[in-house]
Parts: sequence; C-alpha cells; structure tokens
Amino acid sequence: MTKAIQAMDTLVYDSVKIAAYLADPRYNYNSQADFGNDNLIDYFFHWLDRLIRDFALLGDSRGGQWFLALFFVAVVLATVFFIYRKRPELFFRAKTMPLPVEITEENIYGVNFETELAKALDAGDYRSAVRILYLQTLRLAADREWIDWQIYKTPTEYVYELKPAALRTAFRELTKRFLQVRYGNFKATAKLYESMRRLQDSLRESGY
Repeated sequence: MTKAIQAMDTLVYDSVKIAAYLADPRYNYNSQADFGNDNLIDYFFHWLDRLIRDFALLGDSRGGQWFLALFFVAVVLATVFFIYRKRPELFFRAKTMPLPVEITEENIYGVNFETELAKALDAGDYRSAVRILYLQTLRLAADREWIDWQIYKTPTEYVYELKPAALRTAFRELTKRFLQVRYGNFKATAKLYESMRRLQDSLRESGY
C-alpha cells in the first residue's frame, strides 16, 4: 500500500523555481490586491506605482510611445484650459483686456460730501469733484427714496429706476456727464462741473 502511494505522488518541490517566482514582481499578487491595512495615501502611492510600471511597459512599443505622448499633451492642454478659466488675464496683454463699460461705485454713506467737494475744488481737481458730486446726488436720490441704492448697481440702472419719472431727464444728463469723465476720458473742467451742479440743484429743488 505504501509503495502504491509513493508511486502516485508526482509532486516535486523545486526550490530554485520557487525562488525565481517569488523574485518575479509579476507574480507578487499581494502587492496588487492586498491593501486592507493601508490608508488612503498608501493606496494612492500603490496605484501610482502600478501606473508608472504600466507606462514603462507601454513605452517599450512604438504604439505605446504614441499613447504616452498623446496622454501628456492632453494633460498639458487640460492644465492650460483650467488656468485659463480661472485666470484669463494671464493669457492677454494688459492693453488688450477690455475695460468694463460701467463700474459700481463705492459706498455713498459715511462721507462728508461738502468737505470732500471743497477740498477737490480748492485743489482744482475737477475730475474728483465731478465724481463726488455724482455720488452726492446718488445719496440725495436714495434719501428721498427715488432709487433703491445697492453697492452692485451701475449708474445706468439708476437712470431707469429713478422715480418720479419727471426727474429722469435731469438725472440722465448728470449721469451722462459723470460717465464721460469717469470712463470716457473726457476732460473735467470747471464749466462741466458747474453744469452738473445746476442739474443737481434742479433735482434738489424739484419738490418731490
């Protein structure tokens, strides 16, 4: 009986072949599947290591080299597109960047307009005087509830919003002069400032 069992036992342990298999990374299945005790960072590095190995194998063939080249081009284009969406000004010269048509003005409260106007006029700074006078007019319109002043609104919005409608012509003319100086590079002069002051006086004395 013992001789029969020995004759049937054909399994032979070859230590040389077993050592070769253990040294071959292709047969190291644990490194590819057993991440139960690793944290997320370890898993990421295992994944990155496998990816690099796969790319290295692909690079050995001509088709693989083309694939790698296209892959890296796609990564570069995706990165450039992402940056463009977040910071488009980086891709243009400053002189080609379009300027906004209208820019929201700052807070009209907490400002002593008469004092600021006096300073600007004493200095002959009519550009600043025009701006201060316009903001003062916005404060007047807001206090009398002709407009609903908000920090994000533009001058043109206030023109269409202003009530009563009978005052819109004067307010439109005053706003137009302000926009010409503020954003249209028109020269602010004493004459232009005085014309805006008269328009403001007509609004102030309107009785509404």
